[in-house]
Amino acid sequence: MKPAALAASLLAAALLLSGCSLTTVAGGDEITIVAGESRDGMSFEPDVITVEAGDEVTFVIKNEGSVDHEFESYREGEAGIAEIIVPPGGTRRVNWTAPSHAATFAVYCDLTGHRAAGMELTLKVEER
Repeated sequence: MKPAALAASLLAAALLLSGCSLTTVAGGDEITIVAGESRDGMSFEPDVITVEAGDEVTFVIKNEGSVDHEFESYREGEAGIAEIIVPPGGTRRVNWTAPSHAATFAVYCDLTGHRAAGMELTLKVEER
């Protein structure tokens, strides 16, 4: 098998076999977050994300719900993630660099009633 064909085959196999939401990509790790609604309320999954200080990550937010959702943490003392609106069925990507020190931030949907319905996750930054 030619090197290019072998590489393509290995990449395809890796994609098929990986069930993780954390994937190494250029510029850091890619972390998939699913936004949605249920009978019990609204949520982000996972609801806790842990990264190391200084990590560069890309959040991939997939809205599997039936209404718009936001992903943000931009107020003073928060993570510095500007408001992103994700339409139903849509996906948005957000690049973020963790601070150089340990911290914990809330990331949430700030649309009326969504955060109160449970649409918040905890972003933890741990020391290396």
